[in-house]
Amino acid sequence: MRRLTLTSIFATAALAVGTASAQEPPQGPTGPAETAVEDVLTWEELPAPVRQRAERLIGRPAAQAVLNVEAAITPDADFRTVDHGDILFEQNIRPAALARITRPVRNAEKYGPLGAALWPGVGPDGDYWCWRRFNPANNFARGNIYCYEDKDQDGVSERLMENNLWMGPMAPSRFQFLTFGHDEGVDESAAFAVEPDALGEFREIVVLRYYGATRGSAQADGAFGPGVVEFELLTGPDREALGEVSRIRIRVDANGRGEYRALNGVRLMVDGVKVDGTARVRLLGALPAGRTLLIPPLTRELVLERMSEVFNPDGTPRQTEPEGEADKAAPPTAD
Repeated sequence: MRRLTLTSIFATAALAVGTASAQEPPQGPTGPAETAVEDVLTWEELPAPVRQRAERLIGRPAAQAVLNVEAAITPDADFRTVDHGDILFEQNIRPAALARITRPVRNAEKYGPLGAALWPGVGPDGDYWCWRRFNPANNFARGNIYCYEDKDQDGVSERLMENNLWMGPMAPSRFQFLTFGHDEGVDESAAFAVEPDALGEFREIVVLRYYGATRGSAQADGAFGPGVVEFELLTGPDREALGEVSRIRIRVDANGRGEYRALNGVRLMVDGVKVDGTARVRLLGALPAGRTLLIPPLTRELVLERMSEVFNPDGTPRQTEPEGEADKAAPPTAD
């Protein structure tokens, strides 16, 4: 199953930029009578291939485990100064529900034996119940994750997915993932029963960590801006074993001010950045308590925000794509 992400949209955008550059050489100014272009990139102004690819992802949940957040955080009353590596919040999480296999498929030692505990997953195609086959020979490479698709939620699986990407960015986690992998081709159906009001057996943390200022301008007085500052959204068993879920990038103006709001509840304000990378930041929100998703569905607003790094406000390609931008971590959005 192919995984579509914002990175793949960037790849399509790069092709569109190359095509436009080859077929339509940049034109010089036509004179003072030329009308100024709109200063905000809109959905209609995106090149058609980029827009069509993005449309397939809008509103679809990414492949991931469904979480239960034990407690909400208290927002900051005021701004605080953060330096590289400082943690803005940490929250305890567990799988949002628990089910057990009541009828395994053949080769149950690999795919999950009778009574095995499952946790809930979700993806663009529906709901899943997942199990991990641990590898006792290596505590870090904990073995493949197997997820039973249950679209109609009747407790009987329609297909079995195998995720063998245990060395990916989420490797430290015992139950979280960014892809379902591939259809394992098991013809049988497993059955499972949900234990009412029970949570999964694993407890981990979600952390937001300040990464630093990554691109922009330094001013004579030691201030930074306009530019970009970045934060890392991380998860894993503890602070010593964290994997990156996504990189949050906030554009700040010439005064070092910027804001970020995501559908998963994470909200931040930046009010000044120095050339040494320290920043004044106010945390306005984190994951809400209770059942939630770490990676929210993709929105048009997020696509436009990222594509504005590739295209001008009128939809024409920028002269150069920001270095490495297409290769940076971005929230996976769909398989």
